[in-house]
Amino acid sequence: MNNETPVSDSSSLSRTEITLAVFLGCFNMLLLAVLTALSDVPLYFSAPAAVALYLCEIALLGFRKKIYARVAPDEGIAKLLEERGITVLKNTQYPVFIFNAGEKILWYNDAARNILPPDENFISREISEVISPSGENTEGENAATVTLGGRIYHAESFRVGDDLPLLILMLSDATLLSEAEKKYEDERIAVAYIAIDNVEDILQYVHEKFKDAVAAVDDRLKKWAQDLHGVIKSYENDKYIMFFESKYLDALIENRFDILDEIRDTRLGDGVSITVSIGVSRIRGTLADREAAAREAIDLALQRGGDQAVYKSEEGITYYGGRTKSVYKRSNVRSRSFTNQLTAMMARADNVIIMGHRYGDFDSFGASVGLARLSALCGTKTNIAIDMRDKNLEACIRMMQSQPSYAQTFVDNAEGLDLVTPDTLLIIADVNTLERSQFPDIAAKVGTIAVVDHHRKVDRFPEAVKLAYVEPSASSACELVTEMIQNAINSQNLLKEEADILLSGILLDTKQFTRNTGIRTFGAAQYLRGAGASPSDVYALFKTDPQDLSKESRFHTNITIYRGNIAISACDGETDESYRVIASKAADKMLTLRGIEAAFTLVRIGDQIHISGRSNGKINVQLILEKLNGGGHFDVAGAQVISNSVLSVLETLKSAIDDYLES
Repeated sequence: MNNETPVSDSSSLSRTEITLAVFLGCFNMLLLAVLTALSDVPLYFSAPAAVALYLCEIALLGFRKKIYARVAPDEGIAKLLEERGITVLKNTQYPVFIFNAGEKILWYNDAARNILPPDENFISREISEVISPSGENTEGENAATVTLGGRIYHAESFRVGDDLPLLILMLSDATLLSEAEKKYEDERIAVAYIAIDNVEDILQYVHEKFKDAVAAVDDRLKKWAQDLHGVIKSYENDKYIMFFESKYLDALIENRFDILDEIRDTRLGDGVSITVSIGVSRIRGTLADREAAAREAIDLALQRGGDQAVYKSEEGITYYGGRTKSVYKRSNVRSRSFTNQLTAMMARADNVIIMGHRYGDFDSFGASVGLARLSALCGTKTNIAIDMRDKNLEACIRMMQSQPSYAQTFVDNAEGLDLVTPDTLLIIADVNTLERSQFPDIAAKVGTIAVVDHHRKVDRFPEAVKLAYVEPSASSACELVTEMIQNAINSQNLLKEEADILLSGILLDTKQFTRNTGIRTFGAAQYLRGAGASPSDVYALFKTDPQDLSKESRFHTNITIYRGNIAISACDGETDESYRVIASKAADKMLTLRGIEAAFTLVRIGDQIHISGRSNGKINVQLILEKLNGGGHFDVAGAQVISNSVLSVLETLKSAIDDYLES
């Protein structure tokens, strides 16, 4: 026996429709008989006409039925909802609230009443008193995730009515789904790379001390991994990889990776501390994706000077630590390898364009000249893009243009853009962010870029950067480039003027060999001296005009001591481009004041506030000025802020200092 309910078919005919069709057939036959009797129209004309009329009537009936089949259900449902809609909302298992434009609750159903406290009436209360948002709304204008009665719901709202609009809020329980998502996020495997920064420094001690120190660090890292319920494996003497669940990473971030401080307390003779760098990631994707992101993070930590943790997530890159000076950790093997790769790229290129950073100095200019010599050895057409109007480099440009091989080498922005081809190689020296290069327009147009820099890396490189040599432990970019030239040519093949310019860059950034020097710094200087560099000629480039002393005094007469050990001086009013260099000199002298551990100078030039930061090695001025989109070294940094108010930038600087000292 078949108990299925018959299903209505819109193509079948009802009894009324059959009766109407028969009636129309009879009516048309009667009409045909009347026309034949009362007129002279032959039957063979009137009969087809009557049949055609009948067919048209049947077609109209069918068309009406189709239209009705489309409209009638909507009209019926609308009528049904008007009559019984409130009953549906009242009896549904989903919590429903109705409130007005003022967000006052007018009604809620039994399902909502079962969740709310039983002894309270929530009519006329604001909806925000009952329901609270759960995190950031990412579901659109009319949907959100909310909490009610300790559970998580997906909320969706509908507006009804025109004269007095009401909002209907329907909730569906998403607690189990949210818990499953959280469990997945917590159990996702995070990957961390760890590297001991200063193994070379430790090796200078006797074997027993070295062995004890490395063992102490190894034990502390393994204990750390055990506390995180993770797995750690050493794959070289000074490198580790660790896997652990992501839920433990939040505590590390909250404590700002205090493992860095614990390991730094491990000391050897002469007060040498052991430091480590950490790169960690828990991005979505495969385990291989997280491993690659962690590897990129550890590279960034090392390129920023070590003793820090770099956390890479979907939102970006976050830095922790970095409160000690860069570890002097360089290998001539890496320099030689980079030189070989760079010269191969030079040889393949149609032409090479070299440029330093905006507001160039002796170091960026000298490194550009040294790289131009390296490119010339490859037989590739080479140009240096530079601001030809820069008064601070006027003497250097004039000295190099006096040499026939450099007479047509220097170009400005417009000429540089015209030189760009699909196979142009751009080399950027003494800066590792393209936005701060001498001419960002050229950098944006070139598809193949190489970077040579000694400043701490700020962020990941764009895809156009195919090769990079960033070494924060180097004293200067000129030191790095000099080592590269040493790997390629004999000092006798270097022009005296080239050697002078390279030596001037080293002298500038080391303050005449009094800061940031290492064995390789003096090795580079010795090579340049053998190439004919003259200290007296180089020192002549550092001479200043008498009026510069009066300009510098504007900073020295306006010094404020902040937080007891930081000197700050601001210069407003009439200035010119020469104040950039004068401000940095003033910061150097302010650092010699008794009890001062860091100094900052601010000067307004045009629509920018230029900031120079200096430190005696106890305060990381780079981390402070990174808050103002600046950068540099641990003890030498700078920033440029677009503003017409020195006072507002000064307050921002003080806030950045407070954040650094209190973090």
